[in-house]
Amino acid sequence: MWGIWLSFIAAALYCLAIACCFKSLKVAIAVIETAADFFADTKRVIFVPVTFFVVGVLTFIAWTISVLCVSSMGDIAVDDVHYQTKHIEWADSTYYMFYFMIFGIIWLMLFIISCNEFVVIVSAVTWYYSDKSVEDDDGIPGDSDVWFGFKWAFKYHLGSLALGSFALAVVWIIKKIMQYVANKLQDAAGENGCTKFLICLCRIYIHCFDRFIKFLTRNAFIYIAITSDNFCASAIDAYIMMIKNVFKFGFVDEIADVFIFLAKFLIATLTTFFSYWLIQWCCPVDSSMLPLLLIFGLTWIIASVFLAIFDVGANTILQCYLLDKEIASYDGLGDPSHIPPTMTKFFKSVEIEGLMDKHVGDSKGHEEPLNPISNQMS
Repeated sequence: MWGIWLSFIAAALYCLAIACCFKSLKVAIAVIETAADFFADTKRVIFVPVTFFVVGVLTFIAWTISVLCVSSMGDIAVDDVHYQTKHIEWADSTYYMFYFMIFGIIWLMLFIISCNEFVVIVSAVTWYYSDKSVEDDDGIPGDSDVWFGFKWAFKYHLGSLALGSFALAVVWIIKKIMQYVANKLQDAAGENGCTKFLICLCRIYIHCFDRFIKFLTRNAFIYIAITSDNFCASAIDAYIMMIKNVFKFGFVDEIADVFIFLAKFLIATLTTFFSYWLIQWCCPVDSSMLPLLLIFGLTWIIASVFLAIFDVGANTILQCYLLDKEIASYDGLGDPSHIPPTMTKFFKSVEIEGLMDKHVGDSKGHEEPLNPISNQMS
């Protein structure tokens, strides 16, 4: 009986929270819809993860060869004369080199992932700030420049991406060390309930801190793509923006996660059913459970990689919208023609008309574009 009442109270509080944040929920739904338009209008962006996957594989192969060369450094010592077993004795410097290379491959992999995210972010930013008054053949206004993502990443913001990925690598190492220590303490404590509770609490804190750093780093990269600031300044500005719009960020992130989960489940399920039919038709077997499980898992991983583009695009469009609202509230320079049709309803007509008048009046004396990203694109 108590469970029923608690569930009823929790549901009532949830509905109350939704009612209080209904405007933020509407903005989040519109952002998700705009992100879907971006993804549909920029289909070539799916080749970005493929490109960086190839780069990651080549990097790992080169790192493996380097580790093998480092591991062969040292004096050869004989273990057993009868069986002729030997081993290489490492010096202290060799151990330091090996640990440095372990950290290096973690940093490199996270740097490649950060570059992949940044290219997608720039694609979404250029699409958002493109002129929506020009009709496209596909019926979705706007155009994206994927190539600008590669150019900006390696020409202007390489240091910021390296610093952000370095922070992620350090946090990842700390997380793994703390997990190792927690496992050792739990084994030593046995069935002590208090110790188990404290260890579980520490794991939750570490996990939350890791998620926070990842989310902050992604939003810092988005702010870098929009304003061209350095990583530290962008991280501070992105954090302030998240604090000011915490419900909008929360709704966008959760709704995007739901859509991504449903899409991954649908893709993996349909692929598994098709594979089952293909196996039964081509080469019937007694039990196809293991290959079908492998197919489902592999399809889930591949779908996760590509659908991450949608998640990154949604967060990027949310930041672009929030910056547009800031510009509109302060009556700054701006061009309302770039606002996506799904987002115009959240701008007051007075704001858009005022921005348009401001843009038309100032464009007579200024030749440069007025979009926030125009200086980087020039």
